[in-house]
Amino acid sequence: MNFVRKHQKAVFIIGLAVILLCTLAYWQRQATLSSATATKLKDEPRKGEVVVSTFYYDQLTRKEAAVYDMMKSRLDNMEGGVVEFPEAMSGPEYLRVTTALEDEGYNYFYGFYDIPMTEDDVYVKYKNTDLTTIKEKKITKAILFLSCAEGINEAGDYDKDGTVKNLSEIQDGLAGNSGDKVEGIVKVQNETEEILSQIMEKLPPDYGEKKAVDYFLKWLDENMSVAVGIGEDALDFSSMEDVFEGAYIYNNLSAVTEHKATSLGYAKILSELCGRAGMESHIVLGIWGKSSMNQEGYVFCAIQMNGQTIYVDASAAKGSDLGGQQYLTQQEAKNHLKFVEYFEY
Repeated sequence: MNFVRKHQKAVFIIGLAVILLCTLAYWQRQATLSSATATKLKDEPRKGEVVVSTFYYDQLTRKEAAVYDMMKSRLDNMEGGVVEFPEAMSGPEYLRVTTALEDEGYNYFYGFYDIPMTEDDVYVKYKNTDLTTIKEKKITKAILFLSCAEGINEAGDYDKDGTVKNLSEIQDGLAGNSGDKVEGIVKVQNETEEILSQIMEKLPPDYGEKKAVDYFLKWLDENMSVAVGIGEDALDFSSMEDVFEGAYIYNNLSAVTEHKATSLGYAKILSELCGRAGMESHIVLGIWGKSSMNQEGYVFCAIQMNGQTIYVDASAAKGSDLGGQQYLTQQEAKNHLKFVEYFEY
């Protein structure tokens, strides 16, 4: 109190400054909200029919599409093990095919491709993990890992040059499936479909594009949580079974059965729901962060609405960087996310 009495003018100036700063912050927030993309979107009518996106597949070359079709067939039929390609591929070609399989909209929580190899069984990522730099067409095969495979935990044995020395043993272990594990996969698939169907059944029929997406985002916010620390936890995984159970499912539609997902899982779920609601949608991959020290992979959900493509931060994990906004124009999205260059967005 003595300080206040002795320095009344200083206290008055400080108080006035605080009031001005608070007022400025309020008006800035009001300006941000008034200019936010979400406030400009109209609730235009939705199409009646379900939309199945082929965004990634349509960008594949004839050669890539042929490999994609074969790899997809093996996934659908749960035929794991070494998969040989019709034609040798470069690193970017292999990356485009596997990205399309991963992100086109399927629910392959139970399987993925890895360990791309040359004809001589050399793992091409053994010394160079950046597939975009492998321009030579030398990738002739890869391994399809399935969570239901009897020998899913068979570890690879590599020579100094990256040659997989026990490929035949790995093939034997991945070629056969456990009946109980297959039943488990089917159970999760059915549970996933039941949850997604219930979400759609509760969508009011008179909701247009904007209200439908708002409804989906509200469901995600109330029923899901962000799966944090997945990358760090993966460092402690000792088997492929750990990878499927402790990480991979959270990247896929079936994350709804676990009530938590990564940003990729959130985007896939939102994209699937938008497609069922009659809006073409696909996920967009990129790198978040301007500084190389703070960069990380991230994903938006791109939705066709109001006659344009709107980018949505489905998980709201970047809310602090986006001023609490989830709806972005393409330019706004590109200001924060550097889109991958091996697909056209």
